Amino acid sequence: MQTQKTTRRSYGARRRRWSAVGLVALAVLTTAGAVCGDPPASPESQVEVLIERLEQIYSDGKWNGRPAVVLWRGRYFLFFRTGTDHGSADGAIRMMHTYSNVPRQWSTSPYTPKNYRATVAAGRSLDPIGPGPPPQVVIDTPRNEQEAHVLATPQRLFVYTVIEDPLTGGVEGTMVSHTDDGIAWSQPAAVHHPGWSFWKPRSHQGVHYVAADVMTGRARVDLLRSTDGLAWQTVSTIATGALTETALVFLKDGTLLALARQGWLFKAPPPYTHWTSRKLRTAIDGPSLERVGDTVLASGRAAAANFPSDDQQGTRRTALFVVRPQTLEVVWKMNLLTQWGGDLSYPHILALDDRRALIAWYDGQRYEEGVAKQADLLLAILRLQ
Repeated sequence: MQTQKTTRRSYGARRRRWSAVGLVALAVLTTAGAVCGDPPASPESQVEVLIERLEQIYSDGKWNGRPAVVLWRGRYFLFFRTGTDHGSADGAIRMMHTYSNVPRQWSTSPYTPKNYRATVAAGRSLDPIGPGPPPQVVIDTPRNEQEAHVLATPQRLFVYTVIEDPLTGGVEGTMVSHTDDGIAWSQPAAVHHPGWSFWKPRSHQGVHYVAADVMTGRARVDLLRSTDGLAWQTVSTIATGALTETALVFLKDGTLLALARQGWLFKAPPPYTHWTSRKLRTAIDGPSLERVGDTVLASGRAAAANFPSDDQQGTRRTALFVVRPQTLEVVWKMNLLTQWGGDLSYPHILALDDRRALIAWYDGQRYEEGVAKQADLLLAILRLQ
């Protein structure tokens, strides 16, 4: 196990409509070859990632970001943080959903059949049509809810959020709310120990796992496990040092990969008590991992200067990679679309089948501490070939 240097956890105006056709064309043009130490001849370098569809799924002029999405009981549920700005004390976790097992026509859209009929029945204008219903508030405490993480079981849907002190920005811990019907949610309650941050829980063979980090005392990232989503036990320490935001994914053979925000990639075979690691050439903020068939995708925020120019604005990108599990390397595939290149990314990837996945992320104006900013939610369907 390697020890990393101490770092501090950090998340580091004009309305614009998106043209799906133009955006898809630009996304394909930003695709590039292998970087981050991966040899060009590797199978992962040969995987092509194309965009089938891209759309802006939520925009209301506020800061909306850090999405988490899951398919549960025949509908997609998408959770996200809303606030005045990136780190404002008024952060809350909200939810919208589809009405079918197709990730389109979200409950907040005025164009879904249900919402359109309601507009007609109420005699409201159809030209232009007004906004759709607001997202449902799931967690909103006096503290600052920073992000949403989701865990689905056949019986219950869980949403976890990291709580920060609005004055100091220090992590107070993680809270959880759950539902048995997708409508009524439990009161949020603390989970695990104070000061610990959860990041993107996973299920494998009936057991739930999450990487949790703590920045007080002996800073470290631990692997936790649970059978009910509420009580969590420590399995092992993935790494010591101030690493944060560590995503997990299981390979077909049961091997577990973990990717930390600071650009460390880890691997452990069952029972996940012995970890090997490798430092990547780039940090990947707010990372997400997903296995799509035999391919492992990774995505997160990275500096635009790390990649060939894509003729987009700003200095930050939502970068998409293919992972080489054998050597713990990544292959850069493309930068996703941005209208600002500022406060963005924190994606969530969800496999649809062995060749397709959806990816949701946020795209926001450049961060300025204490200044109200706009950030919108985007969703794309990826196809691998």
